[in-house]
Amino acid sequence: MGLELILHGGEVIDGSGAPGFRADVGVCGDRIVVVGDLTDAWAPARVDCAGLTICPGFIDLHSHSDLTLLANPRAESKVHMGVTSECNGQCGMGVFPVRRDDAPQLRACCSFIEADVDYTWSSARDYLERLRQAGPAVNVAQMVGQSALRAWAMGFADGPASPAQIAAMCDAATEAFGQGVAGISLGLAYALGSFASREEIVALCATAARHGRHVSVHLRHEGAKLLEALDEIIGVAREVEREGTLRLQIDHLKCAGESNWGRMAQALERIELARAGGCDIAFDVYPYIAGSRHLSGSLPAWMHAGGNEAMVARLRSPQDRARLRQEYEAWLSGQGGDSPFELPFANILVTDVATEANAWTIGQRLDAIAAQRRQDPLEATMDLLAEENGHVSVCLFSMSEEDMQLALAHPLGCVATDGLAFAPYGPLSRSRPHPRSYGTYPRVLGRYVRELGLLSLPEAIRKCTDLPASRLALRHRGLVREGFAADLVVFDPSTIADQATFESPHQYPVGIKLVVVNGQITVQDDRHTGASAGRLLASEP
Repeated sequence: MGLELILHGGEVIDGSGAPGFRADVGVCGDRIVVVGDLTDAWAPARVDCAGLTICPGFIDLHSHSDLTLLANPRAESKVHMGVTSECNGQCGMGVFPVRRDDAPQLRACCSFIEADVDYTWSSARDYLERLRQAGPAVNVAQMVGQSALRAWAMGFADGPASPAQIAAMCDAATEAFGQGVAGISLGLAYALGSFASREEIVALCATAARHGRHVSVHLRHEGAKLLEALDEIIGVAREVEREGTLRLQIDHLKCAGESNWGRMAQALERIELARAGGCDIAFDVYPYIAGSRHLSGSLPAWMHAGGNEAMVARLRSPQDRARLRQEYEAWLSGQGGDSPFELPFANILVTDVATEANAWTIGQRLDAIAAQRRQDPLEATMDLLAEENGHVSVCLFSMSEEDMQLALAHPLGCVATDGLAFAPYGPLSRSRPHPRSYGTYPRVLGRYVRELGLLSLPEAIRKCTDLPASRLALRHRGLVREGFAADLVVFDPSTIADQATFESPHQYPVGIKLVVVNGQITVQDDRHTGASAGRLLASEP
């Protein structure tokens, strides 16, 4: 037997949720070929795993590395925490299909995922070829985003799409499926997806169902109207059942805003009932009480009509600023409505801006920024967004620990980062991103398994491996089994922990000894080997 790598003497937790067992793992090429006793076997690479755990590589079901992987394909922050595959193009934020003239507006709509990369593509095929040539260190499944589909079919207008425009979106999605895309992501809380009618959502979901593809959805509301938002998308799933089973994934399930804390049990009950009724539904969650996105994503839908340039013009318009203030003050006084910025300004931390002039704001909260600018917080926030042409990324401290733990422990919940591949050096180190991009999986295994006992180790690993693989219909990944892809992580369960913080996020975790991607050692003893063994993955119907 020609083995190339042996992991010897570890406890295998295979990703299925079953208890661990003592075994060696033998790899040849890109496959696991033996799970058993290899005491007397030889391979050119043999790693002593005594006292360590061997498990499948983590599959990040919800990621936003569409552009950062092109800027730095080593995927440093992801692969150092054990991620071997990720699914990008989420929350409706897409980089294709795109016409050359629309590229500046589209990338502005998706400023949260921005990196210094030229758009040289038009179609899914073009983008995926560019990614393949970059040689990513991790496997990538790619979604097509609703915003890109809408821009392709109807530009950046607000309001519902016509039947012809909806048909054009569905045709573009079908073409993307044929070019290697795993599914459609809906961003119903963000422009341009926030303008979508039920007819548009049903049509896109029906298209995915007919082709056996994955649909992920950032719900229209994650706060006071969370349950109504769940009912909306579950109703859509039931409506398209005649087209085929819709594999529906709820993005980063949360109850945002202190007044909404405690509703997680109701949300989970909604999901359980839908599942019991035949809906193929699950969700993902990250182990933090803060989210992260572009600050402009909080603005009401009317601010986004016409695209980013129109939004920035409204931020400078006295009439539109007055309207925003009226909505904000109505929210403050409890007279109804939503805050234009979702949370109190003290709960919003700036993580990135576009210009050097405002780089000093990175790492500060909006109320502190306003104080330094000697402005009212609402005025300062509107001015900052206008000065940065809409490119302000933030962390939003909106969740309760109790709600998050309830979702994390639920058997239908996958672990995902909702983050990007960053690096602690070069252009991708400039911002101060959410620590989830460096620490999600070690945080689950360290804090929530070892320290708090919220999950057993086998169950936690299932949520990071086989469960997301099944959601993406990825065959032969997500388990330590003979014949499966050799995507593997070796870690010390007694020491694994995240190190990244909101104040200092560019820090790798501790306790991970080895990360293998498609049979190639990619991280060993905290060192990236330079391997670029990642592949493009398409969901298999």
